[in-house]
Amino acid sequence: MNLIPETVYKAVEAKIRQRWDLVPRAEDALARAKEKAASISSPAGGRGGGRRSSATSSKTERAAISVVRAEKRLETARMWESVFLRMDKIFPENSTEGYVAGMVYGNGISQAELARISGCSRQTIKLRQDRYVIRLALLAAQAGLIKREAMTDNGKADQAERGIETY
Repeated sequence: MNLIPETVYKAVEAKIRQRWDLVPRAEDALARAKEKAASISSPAGGRGGGRRSSATSSKTERAAISVVRAEKRLETARMWESVFLRMDKIFPENSTEGYVAGMVYGNGISQAELARISGCSRQTIKLRQDRYVIRLALLAAQAGLIKREAMTDNGKADQAERGIETY
C-alpha cells in the first residue's frame, strides 16, 4: 500500500526537479505581465462622453487578470520554496535522504548508478528517495499546496493532478 497516490508522487518529483527554477520563472512571468499591461495604450482623452470600445477595456481587463495570475504563481512558487527550505533542515545534504535526493533530482543520476557509487542496494536508494518525496508531499499538503482530494486515492488521476498547486 502506497502512502500517497502515484500521481501526487510524480507531481512532487517534478517539483523537486524544477526547484531552482520555480521562483525565478515566476518572477520573470510577473515582470512580463506587468510590462505588457503597462504597454497597453489607454484611449485618447477629451472625446466628449463617447463610449469606449469594448476591445480596449477587454485588453485592459485581460492584462490585469494576467498580472493577478502571475502574482498568484509567484506566491505559489515562494510557498514551494519555503517547503523546500524546511526539507533542507529535515534532510540536509549530508543526510542519506538529502544526498539521494540531490544526486537523483539535482544531478540526474539513476538509482542503479547511485547504488553502485554509494555501495548499497538500489532498493535502499529507492527507500531513501521515497522517504524524501513522501515527506515533501506531506509538508506541501500541510502548506496547502496539495489539496486533500489529491491525497485521497480514489482512482481519478486527473483529479489528483488538479489538486496540486503548480508553477
